[in-house]
Amino acid sequence: EFRYLAHVSGKPEYAEKADVVFNTLYKMRPANGLYPIMLSNQRKPARLSGKVAFGAMGDSFYEYMLKLWLQSGKQEDMYREMYDESMDGLAKELVAKSKPSGLTYIKEGRSNNQDHLACFMGGLLALGAYTDPLGLDSERAQRDLRIGKALTYTCYQTYARTATGIGPEIVSFTDGYDFSAKSKYYILRPETVESLFILHSLTGDPVYREWGWEIFLAIKHYCEKGVAFATIHDVTDGSGPTEDKMESFFLAETLKYLYLLFDPDTDVDILNKHVFNTEAHPMKMLHLIKKKLVEYI
Repeated sequence: EFRYLAHVSGKPEYAEKADVVFNTLYKMRPANGLYPIMLSNQRKPARLSGKVAFGAMGDSFYEYMLKLWLQSGKQEDMYREMYDESMDGLAKELVAKSKPSGLTYIKEGRSNNQDHLACFMGGLLALGAYTDPLGLDSERAQRDLRIGKALTYTCYQTYARTATGIGPEIVSFTDGYDFSAKSKYYILRPETVESLFILHSLTGDPVYREWGWEIFLAIKHYCEKGVAFATIHDVTDGSGPTEDKMESFFLAETLKYLYLLFDPDTDVDILNKHVFNTEAHPMKMLHLIKKKLVEYI
C-alpha cells in the first residue's frame, strides 16, 4: 500500500519506509525459507523466534512476497526469491495429508491444526504457479498448482462437511477422522472464497463457482439477519446462537470475492493488470499507473 502511495504521489519516502522491513527480513532468510512469526529487535542483531504459521500472524507476510514482485511488474526479484524459498520449505516440511481421505492441509507449528486464515494459500500457490519465471509447465509450478488446488478442496470440505455448510475458524486433523472443528465459530471470513475466485480466474474450471455458490447460500441462510450478517458461534449446530457482529472484512473481502467469482464481465485481471492487497483492494501494477496522480498528498 505504501509503495502504491509513493508511486501515485511522487514521494518515494513512503515506499522507502515500508521497504526497510522486507529488506531486513531478506538478510535474515532461514535456510528452509520458513519464517517464525516473532522478530525481536530490542538487541542487535535482530532474531526470529516462535512457531511458523501460514494462518494468524504469518499469512499476509508470505502473501506479500509474491504480490510485491507482481506489483513491481516482476522486476524486483528479491521478493520472488523469498517466495520461492518459502514455498519450497512449505512443500517439504508443512504440507500433510489427512486419513482416511488424503485431504491436503498445512500444519501449524508442531500441531495438526489449520486456521481458516490459511485457506488463502490455495489461491496464492496457484497464482505463484501461473506466474513462475520457470513457466507453468515447470516441475516447481506444477507442484505448487497441485498443492494449491488440493488445499482449496480441503478448505471447501471444511464447509461442506458441517451441519451448516460453513467452515469453522480452526480445524484439527486427526488420523481416522480426517478433521474436526477445533474452534467452531465463523466470523464471516473470506479466505476460502478468495482462493475459489483466484483458481476460477486462472483455470476457468466451473467447479469453483459451484463450491462458491454453495458457500454463499449457506452464509445467506445462517448469517443474514435483516440489514446485516452475523457471526455464528457453532457451525456444527444449525440451530445454534449468532452474535450481533459483522467484521469489516466481510464486505471488503468475502462478498467482494464472491461477487467477482460470478461476474462474467469483470475487468479485473490478476495476471496482467491487478494485485489484490490482503484486504482485497485491487490495485493496478505500478508500471500501469500514471505517476503523481495525487498532487495534494
